[in-house]
Amino acid sequence: MNVVERMLDRLWDLIRRRPWLSLAVLTAAQTACTLQSRALWFSDEVRYADAYAGLLRGRWLVLSLNGVAYPDKPPLYFWFLRALDALPGVSDPAVFFLGAALSGLFMLYATLVWARVLGLEDETGASTGASTGASAGSSAGSSAGSSAGSSAGVMAGLLLLTTLFFAGLLHYSRMDLLFAALIIASQAAFCGAFGPFNGHGAMARRTWLCALAMVLAGLATLTKGPLGLLFPVVTTLLFLAWRGRAREFFRAQMLPGLAALLALVFSWIVAAYFVEGPGFLHKIFYEQIFQRATKTFHHAEPFYFYAIAFPPCWLPWTLALFALPVRRLFAADFWRGLFAGRRVSSPRADAHAWLWISCLSGLGLLSLLSGKVVVYILPQLAPLALLLALALLDEERPRPWQRLWTASGLLFLALAAATTQAERFMPVPLSPTGQVPGAWAVAGGFAACGLGLIALRRQNARRVLPALALLTVLWVLPANQTLAPALDAIMSPKPQADLMKAYAAKGYLPVAHDIYQGIYSYYLGGVVRETAGFNILDPLLAGQDVVLAIKKKHWDAWDTRPKGLTIVLEQWLAGQPYYVAVNHRVGAGPEPPPQP
Repeated sequence: MNVVERMLDRLWDLIRRRPWLSLAVLTAAQTACTLQSRALWFSDEVRYADAYAGLLRGRWLVLSLNGVAYPDKPPLYFWFLRALDALPGVSDPAVFFLGAALSGLFMLYATLVWARVLGLEDETGASTGASTGASAGSSAGSSAGSSAGSSAGVMAGLLLLTTLFFAGLLHYSRMDLLFAALIIASQAAFCGAFGPFNGHGAMARRTWLCALAMVLAGLATLTKGPLGLLFPVVTTLLFLAWRGRAREFFRAQMLPGLAALLALVFSWIVAAYFVEGPGFLHKIFYEQIFQRATKTFHHAEPFYFYAIAFPPCWLPWTLALFALPVRRLFAADFWRGLFAGRRVSSPRADAHAWLWISCLSGLGLLSLLSGKVVVYILPQLAPLALLLALALLDEERPRPWQRLWTASGLLFLALAAATTQAERFMPVPLSPTGQVPGAWAVAGGFAACGLGLIALRRQNARRVLPALALLTVLWVLPANQTLAPALDAIMSPKPQADLMKAYAAKGYLPVAHDIYQGIYSYYLGGVVRETAGFNILDPLLAGQDVVLAIKKKHWDAWDTRPKGLTIVLEQWLAGQPYYVAVNHRVGAGPEPPPQP
Protein backbone atom coordinates (compact mmCIF):
# COMPACT_ATOMS: atom_id res chain seq x y z
CA MET A 1 0.00 0.00 0.00
CA ASN A 2 1.51 3.32 -1.07
CA VAL A 3 1.34 6.68 0.66
CA VAL A 4 -1.66 7.93 -1.36
CA GLU A 5 -3.68 4.83 -0.56
CA ARG A 6 -2.91 5.14 3.14
CA MET A 7 -3.97 8.80 3.11
CA LEU A 8 -7.22 7.99 1.33
CA ASP A 9 -7.94 5.16 3.76
CA ARG A 10 -7.44 7.54 6.68
CA LEU A 11 -9.68 10.11 5.02
CA TRP A 12 -12.44 7.56 4.50
CA ASP A 13 -12.09 6.35 8.08
CA LEU A 14 -12.44 9.93 9.32
CA ILE A 15 -15.50 10.57 7.15
CA ARG A 16 -17.34 7.41 8.17
CA ARG A 17 -16.59 7.90 11.88
CA ARG A 18 -17.67 11.56 11.85
CA PRO A 19 -20.28 11.62 9.06
CA TRP A 20 -22.27 14.62 10.35
CA LEU A 21 -19.22 16.81 10.71
CA SER A 22 -17.61 15.53 7.51
CA LEU A 23 -20.64 16.25 5.34
CA ALA A 24 -20.92 19.73 6.87
CA VAL A 25 -17.24 20.47 6.21
CA LEU A 26 -17.43 19.24 2.61
CA THR A 27 -20.57 21.29 1.98
CA ALA A 28 -18.97 24.36 3.53
CA ALA A 29 -15.87 23.86 1.37
CA GLN A 30 -18.06 24.18 -1.72
CA THR A 31 -20.22 27.09 -0.54
CA ALA A 32 -18.73 29.18 2.29
CA CYS A 33 -16.62 31.44 0.06
CA THR A 34 -19.35 32.04 -2.52
CA LEU A 35 -22.24 33.47 -0.50
CA GLN A 36 -21.82 37.04 -1.79
CA SER A 37 -20.04 36.49 -5.07
CA ARG A 38 -22.80 37.20 -7.60
CA ALA A 39 -26.15 38.89 -8.18
CA LEU A 40 -29.49 37.11 -8.23
CA TRP A 41 -30.44 35.59 -11.57
CA PHE A 42 -33.46 35.44 -13.82
CA SER A 43 -36.11 34.30 -13.14
CA ASP A 44 -36.82 32.46 -9.90
CA GLU A 45 -34.02 33.94 -7.78
CA VAL A 46 -35.12 37.56 -8.21
CA ARG A 47 -38.79 36.65 -7.84
CA TYR A 48 -38.22 34.75 -4.60
CA ALA A 49 -36.05 37.61 -3.35
CA ASP A 50 -38.91 40.04 -3.94
CA ALA A 51 -41.29 37.71 -2.11
CA TYR A 52 -38.83 37.67 0.78
CA ALA A 53 -38.57 41.46 0.68
CA GLY A 54 -42.36 41.54 0.98
CA LEU A 55 -42.11 39.30 4.03
CA LEU A 56 -39.73 41.81 5.63
CA ARG A 57 -42.33 44.50 4.96
CA GLY A 58 -44.97 42.54 6.86
CA ARG A 59 -46.35 40.05 4.32
CA TRP A 60 -45.16 37.01 6.28
CA LEU A 61 -48.35 34.92 6.25
CA VAL A 62 -49.33 35.31 2.60
CA LEU A 63 -46.40 36.20 0.37
CA SER A 64 -46.49 39.05 -2.12
CA LEU A 65 -44.78 39.52 -5.47
CA ASN A 66 -44.50 42.97 -6.99
CA GLY A 67 -46.99 44.28 -4.47
CA VAL A 68 -49.76 41.70 -4.99
CA ALA A 69 -50.57 38.38 -3.30
CA TYR A 70 -48.33 35.53 -4.49
CA PRO A 71 -50.17 32.16 -4.44
CA ASP A 72 -47.46 30.15 -6.21
CA LYS A 73 -45.47 29.25 -3.09
CA PRO A 74 -46.29 28.65 0.59
CA PRO A 75 -44.28 30.69 3.10
CA LEU A 76 -42.19 28.12 5.04
CA TYR A 77 -38.96 28.49 3.07
CA PHE A 78 -39.15 32.26 3.39
CA TRP A 79 -39.62 31.93 7.16
CA PHE A 80 -36.48 29.81 7.13
CA LEU A 81 -34.63 32.60 5.30
CA ARG A 82 -35.88 35.11 7.86
CA ALA A 83 -34.43 32.99 10.66
CA LEU A 84 -31.06 32.93 8.87
CA ASP A 85 -31.27 36.68 8.28
CA ALA A 86 -31.34 37.18 12.04
CA LEU A 87 -27.88 35.62 12.42
CA PRO A 88 -25.05 38.10 13.02
CA GLY A 89 -23.12 38.96 9.87
CA VAL A 90 -25.68 37.54 7.44
CA SER A 91 -26.90 40.11 4.93
CA ASP A 92 -28.27 40.41 1.42
CA PRO A 93 -27.60 38.52 -0.85
CA ALA A 94 -25.74 36.04 1.38
CA VAL A 95 -28.96 34.99 3.12
CA PHE A 96 -30.34 33.53 -0.12
CA PHE A 97 -27.25 31.49 -0.92
CA LEU A 98 -26.79 30.46 2.72
CA GLY A 99 -30.35 29.15 2.60
CA ALA A 100 -29.50 27.04 -0.45
CA ALA A 101 -26.30 25.66 1.10
CA LEU A 102 -27.95 24.73 4.40
CA SER A 103 -30.91 23.19 2.59
CA GLY A 104 -28.47 20.99 0.67
CA LEU A 105 -26.78 19.99 3.91
CA PHE A 106 -30.19 19.13 5.40
CA MET A 107 -30.83 16.88 2.39
CA LEU A 108 -27.52 15.09 3.02
CA TYR A 109 -28.41 14.69 6.69
CA ALA A 110 -31.90 13.40 5.84
CA THR A 111 -30.33 10.84 3.51
CA LEU A 112 -27.97 9.75 6.29
CA VAL A 113 -30.87 9.37 8.73
CA TRP A 114 -32.83 7.41 6.12
CA ALA A 115 -29.90 5.03 5.67
CA ARG A 116 -29.72 4.45 9.43
CA VAL A 117 -33.43 3.74 9.67
CA LEU A 118 -33.10 1.28 6.78
CA GLY A 119 -30.24 -0.42 8.61
CA LEU A 120 -27.66 0.71 6.05
CA GLU A 121 -25.68 2.97 8.39
CA ASP A 122 -24.75 2.31 12.00
CA GLU A 123 -24.85 4.97 14.72
CA THR A 124 -21.17 5.86 14.44
CA GLY A 125 -20.79 5.41 10.69
CA ALA A 126 -18.38 2.48 11.27
CA SER A 127 -18.74 -1.11 10.13
CA THR A 128 -19.73 -3.11 13.19
CA GLY A 129 -20.92 -6.41 11.78
CA ALA A 130 -24.46 -5.82 12.99
CA SER A 131 -27.38 -7.68 11.53
CA THR A 132 -28.17 -4.95 9.04
CA GLY A 133 -26.22 -6.65 6.30
CA ALA A 134 -28.47 -9.67 5.82
CA SER A 135 -28.99 -10.60 2.20
CA ALA A 136 -32.40 -10.91 0.52
CA GLY A 137 -34.42 -13.92 1.61
CA SER A 138 -32.45 -14.53 4.84
CA SER A 139 -32.84 -13.31 8.38
CA ALA A 140 -30.78 -10.49 9.82
CA GLY A 141 -27.38 -11.53 11.01
CA SER A 142 -24.94 -11.71 8.12
CA SER A 143 -21.89 -9.79 9.27
CA ALA A 144 -20.27 -10.14 5.86
CA GLY A 145 -22.96 -8.03 4.25
CA SER A 146 -22.90 -5.61 7.14
CA SER A 147 -19.61 -4.15 6.03
CA ALA A 148 -21.21 -3.16 2.75
CA GLY A 149 -24.31 -1.63 4.22
CA SER A 150 -23.17 0.10 7.38
CA SER A 151 -21.54 3.01 5.54
CA ALA A 152 -24.07 3.43 2.74
CA GLY A 153 -25.48 6.68 4.13
CA VAL A 154 -22.21 8.59 4.18
CA MET A 155 -21.25 7.05 0.82
CA ALA A 156 -24.55 8.32 -0.61
CA GLY A 157 -23.73 11.75 0.77
CA LEU A 158 -20.40 11.73 -1.10
CA LEU A 159 -22.18 10.65 -4.27
CA LEU A 160 -24.60 13.57 -3.98
CA LEU A 161 -21.86 16.10 -3.25
CA THR A 162 -19.96 15.03 -6.36
CA THR A 163 -23.03 15.08 -8.62
CA LEU A 164 -22.84 18.04 -11.01
CA PHE A 165 -26.54 18.90 -10.62
CA PHE A 166 -26.53 18.81 -6.82
CA ALA A 167 -23.27 20.74 -6.56
CA GLY A 168 -24.74 23.43 -8.79
CA LEU A 169 -28.00 23.72 -6.82
CA LEU A 170 -26.03 24.37 -3.63
CA HIS A 171 -25.39 27.79 -5.21
CA TYR A 172 -28.86 28.54 -6.56
CA SER A 173 -31.51 30.19 -4.41
CA ARG A 174 -34.55 27.90 -4.49
CA MET A 175 -36.63 26.03 -1.93
CA ASP A 176 -36.29 22.66 -3.71
CA LEU A 177 -33.37 21.36 -1.63
CA LEU A 178 -35.24 22.00 1.62
CA PHE A 179 -38.36 20.51 0.02
CA ALA A 180 -36.43 17.34 -0.87
CA ALA A 181 -34.86 17.16 2.60
CA LEU A 182 -38.28 17.20 4.30
CA ILE A 183 -39.65 14.56 1.88
CA ILE A 184 -36.68 12.28 2.55
CA ALA A 185 -37.01 12.78 6.31
CA SER A 186 -40.73 11.94 6.09
CA GLN A 187 -39.93 8.73 4.22
CA ALA A 188 -37.35 7.85 6.88
CA ALA A 189 -40.01 8.23 9.59
CA PHE A 190 -42.44 6.05 7.62
CA CYS A 191 -39.68 3.45 7.23
CA GLY A 192 -39.21 3.45 10.99
CA ALA A 193 -42.95 3.04 11.49
CA PHE A 194 -43.42 0.16 9.06
CA GLY A 195 -40.09 -1.64 9.55
CA PRO A 196 -38.29 -3.59 10.85
CA PHE A 197 -35.34 -2.65 8.70
CA ASN A 198 -32.79 -2.63 11.50
CA GLY A 199 -33.78 -5.80 13.29
CA HIS A 200 -36.05 -4.08 15.84
CA GLY A 201 -39.84 -4.08 15.80
CA ALA A 202 -41.53 -0.73 15.42
CA MET A 203 -45.14 -1.53 16.40
CA ALA A 204 -44.80 0.19 19.77
CA ARG A 205 -43.45 3.32 18.08
CA ARG A 206 -45.65 3.29 15.00
CA THR A 207 -48.13 5.90 16.20
CA TRP A 208 -45.62 8.63 16.95
CA LEU A 209 -43.37 7.75 13.99
CA CYS A 210 -46.35 8.04 11.63
CA ALA A 211 -47.24 11.35 13.29
CA LEU A 212 -43.66 12.54 12.77
CA ALA A 213 -43.77 11.43 9.13
CA MET A 214 -47.02 13.28 8.52
CA VAL A 215 -45.75 16.44 10.22
CA LEU A 216 -42.61 16.39 8.06
CA ALA A 217 -44.77 15.85 4.98
CA GLY A 218 -46.91 18.78 6.10
CA LEU A 219 -43.82 20.97 6.43
CA ALA A 220 -42.77 19.91 2.93
CA THR A 221 -46.25 20.86 1.70
CA LEU A 222 -45.89 24.29 3.29
CA THR A 223 -42.51 24.60 1.55
CA LYS A 224 -43.57 23.93 -2.03
CA GLY A 225 -46.94 22.21 -2.31
CA PRO A 226 -48.83 18.91 -2.11
CA LEU A 227 -46.08 16.81 -3.71
CA GLY A 228 -44.45 17.07 -0.30
CA LEU A 229 -47.24 14.85 1.01
CA LEU A 230 -47.76 12.69 -2.09
CA PHE A 231 -44.16 11.51 -2.45
CA PRO A 232 -43.79 9.85 1.00
CA VAL A 233 -47.39 8.62 1.21
CA VAL A 234 -47.40 7.04 -2.26
CA THR A 235 -44.03 5.37 -1.61
CA THR A 236 -45.23 3.96 1.72
CA LEU A 237 -48.50 2.66 0.28
CA LEU A 238 -46.78 1.02 -2.70
CA PHE A 239 -44.17 -0.62 -0.48
CA LEU A 240 -46.79 -2.01 1.87
CA ALA A 241 -48.87 -3.23 -1.09
CA TRP A 242 -45.77 -4.89 -2.58
CA ARG A 243 -45.26 -6.76 0.69
CA GLY A 244 -48.99 -7.58 1.02
CA ARG A 245 -49.42 -5.26 4.01
CA ALA A 246 -51.40 -2.36 2.54
CA ARG A 247 -54.08 -2.53 5.25
CA GLU A 248 -51.56 -1.48 7.89
CA PHE A 249 -51.56 2.06 6.51
CA PHE A 250 -55.27 2.49 7.26
CA ARG A 251 -55.27 1.51 10.91
CA ALA A 252 -55.87 3.66 13.97
CA GLN A 253 -52.16 4.38 14.45
CA MET A 254 -52.35 6.79 11.48
CA LEU A 255 -55.08 8.99 12.97
CA PRO A 256 -52.86 11.17 15.22
CA GLY A 257 -50.53 11.83 12.29
CA LEU A 258 -53.43 12.68 10.01
CA ALA A 259 -54.81 15.07 12.61
CA ALA A 260 -51.39 16.72 12.99
CA LEU A 261 -51.07 17.08 9.21
CA LEU A 262 -54.50 18.66 8.84
CA ALA A 263 -53.90 21.00 11.76
CA LEU A 264 -50.54 22.11 10.36
CA VAL A 265 -51.54 22.67 6.72
CA PHE A 266 -55.10 23.91 7.15
CA SER A 267 -54.15 26.35 9.87
CA TRP A 268 -52.18 28.23 7.23
CA ILE A 269 -54.96 27.82 4.64
CA VAL A 270 -57.56 29.20 7.04
CA ALA A 271 -55.29 32.09 7.97
CA ALA A 272 -54.71 32.82 4.27
CA TYR A 273 -58.47 32.82 3.73
CA PHE A 274 -59.01 35.48 6.38
CA VAL A 275 -56.11 37.57 5.06
CA GLU A 276 -56.82 37.39 1.31
CA GLY A 277 -60.35 36.01 0.95
CA PRO A 278 -61.79 33.11 -1.08
CA GLY A 279 -60.26 34.28 -4.37
CA PHE A 280 -56.78 33.52 -3.05
CA LEU A 281 -57.77 29.94 -2.17
CA HIS A 282 -59.23 29.52 -5.66
CA LYS A 283 -55.85 30.49 -7.10
CA ILE A 284 -54.07 28.00 -4.85
CA PHE A 285 -56.31 24.95 -5.32
CA TYR A 286 -57.43 25.50 -8.91
CA GLU A 287 -54.68 27.41 -10.69
CA GLN A 288 -51.59 26.31 -8.76
CA ILE A 289 -52.55 22.72 -7.94
CA PHE A 290 -55.28 21.41 -10.25
CA GLN A 291 -54.28 23.23 -13.43
CA ARG A 292 -50.56 22.63 -12.99
CA ALA A 293 -51.28 18.92 -12.51
CA THR A 294 -53.73 18.50 -15.40
CA LYS A 295 -53.26 21.26 -17.98
CA THR A 296 -50.63 23.70 -16.89
CA PHE A 297 -50.25 27.21 -18.19
CA HIS A 298 -46.50 27.02 -17.59
CA HIS A 299 -43.73 24.42 -18.12
CA ALA A 300 -45.96 21.96 -20.00
CA GLU A 301 -43.87 18.97 -21.15
CA PRO A 302 -44.58 15.49 -22.59
CA PHE A 303 -44.88 12.49 -20.27
CA TYR A 304 -41.40 11.21 -21.25
CA PHE A 305 -39.70 14.47 -20.23
CA TYR A 306 -37.95 13.02 -17.16
CA ALA A 307 -36.69 10.00 -19.09
CA ILE A 308 -34.64 12.50 -21.09
CA ALA A 309 -33.93 15.04 -18.34
CA PHE A 310 -33.00 12.69 -15.50
CA PRO A 311 -29.81 11.07 -16.90
CA PRO A 312 -27.93 14.39 -17.32
CA CYS A 313 -28.95 15.42 -13.79
CA TRP A 314 -27.36 12.29 -12.32
CA LEU A 315 -23.99 12.79 -14.02
CA PRO A 316 -21.37 11.57 -13.56
CA TRP A 317 -23.10 8.63 -11.85
CA THR A 318 -25.40 7.95 -14.78
CA LEU A 319 -22.30 6.29 -16.18
CA ALA A 320 -22.71 3.51 -13.59
CA LEU A 321 -24.75 1.83 -16.32
CA PHE A 322 -21.41 0.83 -17.83
CA ALA A 323 -20.60 -1.17 -14.69
CA LEU A 324 -24.00 -2.60 -13.71
CA PRO A 325 -25.51 -5.83 -15.12
CA VAL A 326 -28.19 -3.94 -17.03
CA ARG A 327 -28.81 -6.89 -19.35
CA ARG A 328 -30.60 -8.66 -16.50
CA LEU A 329 -33.45 -6.18 -16.89
CA PHE A 330 -34.24 -7.65 -20.32
CA ALA A 331 -34.50 -11.21 -19.01
CA ALA A 332 -37.99 -12.55 -18.26
CA ASP A 333 -36.63 -14.78 -15.47
CA PHE A 334 -35.43 -11.71 -13.56
CA TRP A 335 -38.91 -10.15 -13.47
CA ARG A 336 -40.63 -13.46 -12.68
CA GLY A 337 -38.27 -14.04 -9.76
CA LEU A 338 -38.71 -10.50 -8.53
CA PHE A 339 -42.50 -10.80 -8.56
CA ALA A 340 -42.47 -14.25 -7.01
CA GLY A 341 -40.32 -13.03 -4.11
CA ARG A 342 -42.20 -9.80 -3.48
CA ARG A 343 -43.44 -11.01 -0.10
CA VAL A 344 -40.13 -12.55 1.01
CA SER A 345 -39.13 -10.01 3.61
CA SER A 346 -35.76 -9.34 5.21
CA PRO A 347 -34.14 -6.09 6.38
CA ARG A 348 -31.87 -5.82 3.34
CA ALA A 349 -34.54 -6.89 0.83
CA ASP A 350 -37.01 -4.44 2.37
CA ALA A 351 -34.46 -1.62 2.18
CA HIS A 352 -33.81 -2.29 -1.49
CA ALA A 353 -37.53 -2.52 -2.21
CA TRP A 354 -38.31 0.75 -0.43
CA LEU A 355 -35.53 2.64 -2.22
CA TRP A 356 -36.48 1.35 -5.67
CA ILE A 357 -40.17 2.06 -5.07
CA SER A 358 -39.34 5.55 -3.82
CA CYS A 359 -37.26 6.38 -6.88
CA LEU A 360 -39.51 4.84 -9.54
CA SER A 361 -42.85 5.90 -8.05
CA GLY A 362 -41.59 9.46 -7.66
CA LEU A 363 -40.51 9.66 -11.28
CA GLY A 364 -43.79 8.06 -12.35
CA LEU A 365 -45.82 10.53 -10.32
CA LEU A 366 -43.90 13.49 -11.74
CA SER A 367 -44.38 12.16 -15.28
CA LEU A 368 -48.16 12.14 -14.82
CA LEU A 369 -48.23 15.85 -14.01
CA SER A 370 -48.71 18.35 -16.81
CA GLY A 371 -46.12 20.82 -15.49
CA LYS A 372 -42.58 19.48 -15.41
CA VAL A 373 -39.34 21.13 -14.30
CA VAL A 374 -35.96 19.40 -14.00
CA VAL A 375 -35.43 20.45 -10.38
CA TYR A 376 -38.52 18.48 -9.29
CA ILE A 377 -36.47 15.25 -9.44
CA LEU A 378 -34.31 16.15 -6.43
CA PRO A 379 -36.14 13.80 -3.99
CA GLN A 380 -35.36 10.88 -6.32
CA LEU A 381 -31.60 11.47 -6.16
CA ALA A 382 -31.39 10.32 -2.53
CA PRO A 383 -32.77 6.77 -2.98
CA LEU A 384 -30.72 6.39 -6.15
CA ALA A 385 -27.59 7.49 -4.28
CA LEU A 386 -28.25 4.96 -1.52
CA LEU A 387 -28.79 2.16 -4.04
CA LEU A 388 -25.57 3.01 -5.85
CA ALA A 389 -23.73 3.26 -2.52
CA LEU A 390 -24.89 -0.26 -1.62
CA ALA A 391 -23.62 -1.56 -4.95
CA LEU A 392 -20.28 0.21 -4.56
CA LEU A 393 -19.80 -1.17 -1.05
CA ASP A 394 -20.88 -4.72 -1.80
CA GLU A 395 -17.64 -6.71 -1.52
CA GLU A 396 -19.37 -10.08 -1.78
CA ARG A 397 -20.37 -9.37 -5.36
CA PRO A 398 -17.52 -7.36 -6.89
CA ARG A 399 -18.35 -5.40 -10.03
CA PRO A 400 -16.16 -3.84 -12.71
CA TRP A 401 -16.30 -0.37 -11.16
CA GLN A 402 -13.07 0.48 -12.98
CA ARG A 403 -15.26 1.20 -16.01
CA LEU A 404 -17.31 3.72 -13.98
CA TRP A 405 -14.24 5.58 -12.73
CA THR A 406 -12.70 5.63 -16.22
CA ALA A 407 -15.89 6.78 -17.94
CA SER A 408 -16.46 9.46 -15.29
CA GLY A 409 -12.87 10.64 -15.63
CA LEU A 410 -13.27 10.97 -19.39
CA LEU A 411 -16.49 12.91 -18.87
CA PHE A 412 -14.72 15.43 -16.63
CA LEU A 413 -11.92 15.78 -19.16
CA ALA A 414 -14.52 16.45 -21.87
CA LEU A 415 -16.12 19.09 -19.63
CA ALA A 416 -12.69 20.65 -19.12
CA ALA A 417 -12.12 20.86 -22.86
CA ALA A 418 -15.59 22.36 -23.45
CA THR A 419 -15.12 24.93 -20.69
CA THR A 420 -11.92 26.25 -22.26
CA GLN A 421 -14.08 27.15 -25.27
CA ALA A 422 -16.81 28.79 -23.17
CA GLU A 423 -16.62 32.09 -25.08
CA ARG A 424 -17.88 30.28 -28.18
CA PHE A 425 -21.15 29.52 -26.40
CA MET A 426 -21.77 33.03 -25.07
CA PRO A 427 -24.43 35.12 -26.88
CA VAL A 428 -22.47 38.32 -26.16
CA PRO A 429 -18.86 38.97 -25.01
CA LEU A 430 -18.43 39.02 -21.24
CA SER A 431 -15.08 40.86 -21.29
CA PRO A 432 -13.22 43.25 -23.61
CA THR A 433 -11.08 40.36 -24.85
CA GLY A 434 -14.10 38.14 -25.43
CA GLN A 435 -12.88 35.53 -22.96
CA VAL A 436 -15.08 34.24 -20.13
CA PRO A 437 -13.53 35.14 -16.75
CA GLY A 438 -12.79 32.05 -14.68
CA ALA A 439 -13.41 29.57 -17.48
CA TRP A 440 -9.85 28.26 -17.50
CA ALA A 441 -9.83 27.86 -13.72
CA VAL A 442 -13.05 25.86 -13.89
CA ALA A 443 -11.59 23.79 -16.71
CA GLY A 444 -8.56 23.09 -14.52
CA GLY A 445 -10.85 21.85 -11.74
CA PHE A 446 -12.71 19.57 -14.15
CA ALA A 447 -9.39 18.27 -15.46
CA ALA A 448 -8.18 17.56 -11.91
CA CYS A 449 -11.35 15.52 -11.25
CA GLY A 450 -10.94 13.62 -14.49
CA LEU A 451 -7.26 12.84 -13.99
CA GLY A 452 -7.87 11.89 -10.37
CA LEU A 453 -10.60 9.41 -11.32
CA ILE A 454 -8.45 7.85 -14.02
CA ALA A 455 -5.45 7.61 -11.69
CA LEU A 456 -7.62 5.92 -9.02
CA ARG A 457 -9.59 3.74 -11.43
CA ARG A 458 -8.34 0.51 -9.86
CA GLN A 459 -9.27 1.59 -6.33
CA ASN A 460 -12.51 0.93 -4.48
CA ALA A 461 -15.18 3.52 -3.78
CA ARG A 462 -13.93 4.12 -0.23
CA ARG A 463 -10.82 5.70 -1.73
CA VAL A 464 -12.22 7.20 -4.92
CA LEU A 465 -15.23 9.14 -3.61
CA PRO A 466 -13.51 10.99 -0.74
CA ALA A 467 -10.78 12.04 -3.19
CA LEU A 468 -13.36 13.18 -5.73
CA ALA A 469 -15.27 15.13 -3.04
CA LEU A 470 -12.11 17.13 -2.35
CA LEU A 471 -11.30 17.57 -6.04
CA THR A 472 -14.84 18.81 -6.73
CA VAL A 473 -14.05 21.95 -4.76
CA LEU A 474 -11.42 22.83 -7.40
CA TRP A 475 -14.08 23.46 -10.06
CA VAL A 476 -16.95 24.57 -7.83
CA LEU A 477 -15.11 27.50 -6.24
CA PRO A 478 -13.86 29.21 -9.44
CA ALA A 479 -17.22 28.50 -11.07
CA ASN A 480 -19.00 30.47 -8.35
CA GLN A 481 -16.35 33.02 -7.40
CA THR A 482 -15.28 34.15 -10.90
CA LEU A 483 -17.33 32.58 -13.68
CA ALA A 484 -20.81 33.07 -12.19
CA PRO A 485 -20.27 36.79 -11.39
CA ALA A 486 -19.21 37.31 -15.02
CA LEU A 487 -22.44 35.66 -16.12
CA ASP A 488 -24.45 38.31 -14.21
CA ALA A 489 -24.26 40.35 -17.42
CA ILE A 490 -26.50 37.85 -19.24
CA MET A 491 -28.29 36.15 -16.33
CA SER A 492 -29.31 38.90 -13.89
CA PRO A 493 -31.91 41.63 -14.51
CA LYS A 494 -30.02 43.85 -12.06
CA PRO A 495 -28.54 46.16 -14.77
CA GLN A 496 -32.00 46.87 -16.13
CA ALA A 497 -33.53 47.27 -12.67
CA ASP A 498 -30.76 49.62 -11.51
CA LEU A 499 -31.28 51.88 -14.51
CA MET A 500 -35.05 51.82 -14.05
CA LYS A 501 -34.55 52.70 -10.39
CA ALA A 502 -32.42 55.72 -11.36
CA TYR A 503 -35.12 57.00 -13.69
CA ALA A 504 -37.86 56.26 -11.14
CA ALA A 505 -36.00 58.54 -8.71
CA LYS A 506 -36.41 61.32 -11.29
CA GLY A 507 -40.16 60.80 -11.48
CA TYR A 508 -40.48 58.24 -14.27
CA LEU A 509 -43.00 55.42 -13.89
CA PRO A 510 -41.25 52.01 -14.11
CA VAL A 511 -43.13 49.67 -16.44
CA ALA A 512 -42.42 46.09 -17.57
CA HIS A 513 -44.26 44.83 -20.64
CA ASP A 514 -45.17 41.15 -21.00
CA ILE A 515 -42.32 39.88 -18.79
CA TYR A 516 -42.37 37.47 -15.85
CA GLN A 517 -44.11 38.98 -12.84
CA GLY A 518 -41.76 40.49 -10.28
CA ILE A 519 -38.52 40.28 -12.29
CA TYR A 520 -37.42 43.85 -11.52
CA SER A 521 -39.16 44.60 -8.22
CA TYR A 522 -36.44 43.36 -5.87
CA TYR A 523 -33.54 45.35 -7.31
CA LEU A 524 -35.71 48.35 -8.09
CA GLY A 525 -36.92 48.36 -4.49
CA GLY A 526 -40.56 48.97 -5.29
CA VAL A 527 -43.55 48.03 -7.42
CA VAL A 528 -43.19 47.93 -11.21
CA ARG A 529 -46.28 48.52 -13.33
CA GLU A 530 -46.75 45.41 -15.46
CA THR A 531 -48.69 45.34 -18.74
CA ALA A 532 -49.70 42.52 -21.05
CA GLY A 533 -51.05 44.36 -24.09
CA PHE A 534 -50.13 47.39 -26.16
CA ASN A 535 -53.67 48.73 -25.67
CA ILE A 536 -52.73 49.24 -22.02
CA LEU A 537 -49.15 50.34 -22.61
CA ASP A 538 -49.91 53.06 -25.17
CA PRO A 539 -52.12 55.20 -22.86
CA LEU A 540 -49.49 54.96 -20.12
CA LEU A 541 -46.81 56.39 -22.40
CA ALA A 542 -49.10 59.12 -23.63
CA GLY A 543 -49.96 60.32 -20.14
CA GLN A 544 -46.66 60.41 -18.24
CA ASP A 545 -42.92 59.86 -18.28
CA VAL A 546 -42.18 56.14 -18.36
CA VAL A 547 -39.06 53.98 -18.15
CA LEU A 548 -39.96 50.75 -19.90
CA ALA A 549 -38.45 47.23 -19.87
CA ILE A 550 -39.49 45.26 -22.94
CA LYS A 551 -38.26 42.28 -24.94
CA LYS A 552 -36.76 43.06 -28.31
CA LYS A 553 -39.23 40.79 -30.09
CA HIS A 554 -42.12 42.78 -28.61
CA TRP A 555 -40.40 46.05 -29.46
CA ASP A 556 -40.09 44.99 -33.09
CA ALA A 557 -43.73 43.90 -33.23
CA TRP A 558 -45.02 47.16 -31.67
CA ASP A 559 -46.80 48.93 -34.54
CA THR A 560 -48.04 51.84 -32.38
CA ARG A 561 -44.68 52.53 -30.74
CA PRO A 562 -44.32 56.28 -29.94
CA LYS A 563 -41.62 58.06 -31.90
CA GLY A 564 -40.21 59.73 -28.79
CA LEU A 565 -39.37 56.42 -27.12
CA THR A 566 -35.58 56.07 -26.82
CA ILE A 567 -33.60 52.91 -25.99
CA VAL A 568 -31.15 53.62 -23.18
CA LEU A 569 -30.00 50.05 -22.42
CA GLU A 570 -29.83 46.76 -24.26
CA GLN A 571 -29.11 43.53 -22.39
CA TRP A 572 -29.08 39.92 -23.46
CA LEU A 573 -30.93 38.17 -20.65
CA ALA A 574 -31.62 34.44 -20.32
CA GLY A 575 -31.77 33.67 -24.01
CA GLN A 576 -33.01 36.85 -25.68
CA PRO A 577 -32.34 40.60 -25.88
CA TYR A 578 -34.21 43.09 -23.70
CA TYR A 579 -34.47 46.88 -24.02
CA VAL A 580 -34.89 49.57 -21.42
CA ALA A 581 -36.45 52.59 -23.10
CA VAL A 582 -37.56 56.05 -21.95
CA ASN A 583 -40.34 58.17 -23.42
CA HIS A 584 -39.94 61.95 -23.77
CA ARG A 585 -43.02 64.06 -23.89
CA VAL A 586 -42.80 67.61 -25.21
CA GLY A 587 -41.14 69.84 -22.60
CA ALA A 588 -40.13 66.87 -20.45
CA GLY A 589 -36.40 67.67 -20.63
CA PRO A 590 -33.41 66.61 -22.72
CA GLU A 591 -33.24 63.16 -24.26
CA PRO A 592 -31.14 60.74 -22.14
CA PRO A 593 -28.01 59.36 -23.79
CA PRO A 594 -28.14 55.69 -24.85
CA GLN A 595 -26.05 53.20 -22.88
CA PRO A 596 -24.44 49.98 -24.15
